[in-house]
Amino acid sequence: MVVLRDGARGLEVYLVKRSRTVDFMAGAHVFPGGRLDKADSSPSTCALLSAEASDLHARLGEALPAAHAAGLFVAAIRETFEEAGLLLGRLAAGWGADDARRAVAKGALFSTLVEHLDAKALVPWVRWVTPEISPKRFDARFFLARAPEGQEARVDGHEATEGLWITPGEALERWAEGDMLLPPATAKSIDALAVHRTVEAALAAAAARRPPPVLMPLVWNEDGRAYISLPGDPRHAMPDVLGGRIFRVQLLEGRYRAVKAA
Repeated sequence: MVVLRDGARGLEVYLVKRSRTVDFMAGAHVFPGGRLDKADSSPSTCALLSAEASDLHARLGEALPAAHAAGLFVAAIRETFEEAGLLLGRLAAGWGADDARRAVAKGALFSTLVEHLDAKALVPWVRWVTPEISPKRFDARFFLARAPEGQEARVDGHEATEGLWITPGEALERWAEGDMLLPPATAKSIDALAVHRTVEAALAAAAARRPPPVLMPLVWNEDGRAYISLPGDPRHAMPDVLGGRIFRVQLLEGRYRAVKAA
């Protein structure tokens, strides 16, 4: 979930820092997210959504069951609540945000703690698929959403140890200086957001492009150096569809950094 807000310095995005104990991208700054649980696509859970499963299925534009598509919206909302404490929806009567997060962490079913999930607030943006060469692969849908009013983002302290609101420009600057670790897909996504001055502009641009593009980086080696080409790089078969200026990334000493796409 790419959560956005209009700040004093312009468009800001919320990033969480992954715990150094996790087995993938430890210590990296990423968007809140996670995996689809079986319960996310259940009829009782999907009934809490503010849109019909068929409508959400159409918005994703993928060849999968409508319940699966609706479940992806649920998963994005659930994981954002678990990791960042932001709920795009409404809790059931008698529950506070802190109590509900603790209950979920102890194994409570998310759908029993909420009475409404605001699926209409989520705009499908892009689908990132890790390269076939990757030892651990992901097929991730990225959604854009405006931060819910009156809520304060707070990380869970387990999978995510830090959270911050930051402008795309500042995030990319810190990444270039080595002060922040960003996975290539996250860096490219932040780079694409940098062209928008407001949340409304970012949401409108995403909504105007259907279906969301499916992007897979290309991994290659040259002179003993590892590179990752993104759409728009001359070495990649796909043209740029997100925008921005980052098209090639080099992996050097365990860190990714943007390099010129010759």
